Amino acid sequence: MLDRFVRNVSGVAWFGRSIRHQVLLAISLMLLIATVAAGTIAVVNGRNAANVEIEASMDFAEGLLRELVRRITAENQLGNLDYLVSREVEHMRHARIYVQDAGTPPKLLRSAASSDDGPSPLGETPDWFERLMMPKGGEDHTRVIPVPNSERQIILKGDPDDEIAEKWQQLSSLAIVASISMLLLVGAFYFVLGWILTPLQALARGLVALEAGESARRLEIPRVVEIADISLKFNSLAASLDQTRAENGELYKQIQSVQEDERREIARELHDEAGPCLFGITASAESINRISGKLDDESARRITTRTDEILSIADRLKAMNRALLKRLHPVSIGKVPLPALIKDLINDFDRRHPEIHIIADMGAFVRAYGEKVDLTVYRATQEALTNAVRHAQADNITIELREEAARAGSGDLVPGILISLRVSDDGIGLKPGARAGFGLSAMRERVLSAGGTLAVEARNPRGTAISIKIPARPSEADHLHVREAPRITS
Repeated sequence: MLDRFVRNVSGVAWFGRSIRHQVLLAISLMLLIATVAAGTIAVVNGRNAANVEIEASMDFAEGLLRELVRRITAENQLGNLDYLVSREVEHMRHARIYVQDAGTPPKLLRSAASSDDGPSPLGETPDWFERLMMPKGGEDHTRVIPVPNSERQIILKGDPDDEIAEKWQQLSSLAIVASISMLLLVGAFYFVLGWILTPLQALARGLVALEAGESARRLEIPRVVEIADISLKFNSLAASLDQTRAENGELYKQIQSVQEDERREIARELHDEAGPCLFGITASAESINRISGKLDDESARRITTRTDEILSIADRLKAMNRALLKRLHPVSIGKVPLPALIKDLINDFDRRHPEIHIIADMGAFVRAYGEKVDLTVYRATQEALTNAVRHAQADNITIELREEAARAGSGDLVPGILISLRVSDDGIGLKPGARAGFGLSAMRERVLSAGGTLAVEARNPRGTAISIKIPARPSEADHLHVREAPRITS
């Protein structure tokens, strides 16, 4: 279980990062390993060098002191032994010289290179580095030189402190240079990788744009040969997709036109035929009620009961007829402002689904855009609401409708005008790998045929959001001055 957890964590820590971060982490890890290996080799070599240096210094110092003691004895100057020895060893390195009389502790003779009265001339070194660099035997390189004709003796001990201090100074300077070099190297890799991978980010944005319906998107050809080839293939694919979508758009426009004509014709038949028939049934039933008033009470009661049932059924049929008319082809499309049209649709959904909380946030519309744009936005909102209620099982739905400025080159019919619709819910959300249903596919084709874009995305922590942008052209009734910004809460 622990191994599995470690593997999962390491997988997220590595594979959850971008290519740039993975490469930089790999380079940094290799540099760190190389630095540790180089430091280990430097320490081992430093310890060996210090050991050799101390042994050589001890041999030299021992020979010098033996010759000095022999000369002092020959000249009968043993009384000045301490002074003469101190003067000769003043500049001696890697060794400490003591003079010991019988029965007394050793006395250290002053030495400029190694003295207990002050710090080493090379500065203090950390304790951990001293322990790490201490040569074999430490300070136990002891040599004893007896003084003839005397109970005194000279004790020579190894002193690696100044050698370790030199190594510390060298390695610390080298570490600073190496650290700066590694930082410069990693920084250079960071910028170089960014320069190389930026076209891949542009490619990812281009793929998202193609998915949203922006088939006119093209990529700049970078200088990196491999990525340039991918960008060329992307542009070729986008051009083919653009042509295919244009053909599909024309075909869908024809299908949509035929469909809307059929809906309009059915709505007209319902309005012109079913409406008068229902009115006739209602009028006849009410006339029967008036005639039955002349009969006896029992017969009138029985007739009135039947006619009331007929009137109730006629009222339900009228309500169904009005609902069908609104769903087939609302008569207000192209005749009332778009916010009012969407508001009426939301009210209709609210009546049929009172348990769902619907919030509509609509901006100010200062133009009318004609039946085509209004119908596209109306059908898209209708389908999005239906999906949220029927499939997503949402409890809360938010509708945002805006008239906004378009950026240059967005493909809008009139520069600067976009109708933006966003419908979001807190339902069960998108299932991974799920394919778009017929309703969503039809909505996408309708939006694309109008020159717009559609994007479906999952919300965090749950739910779905559908974003639609449609380029618009003001209709002849350009200046409606619809400045209402209703916020409907149901």
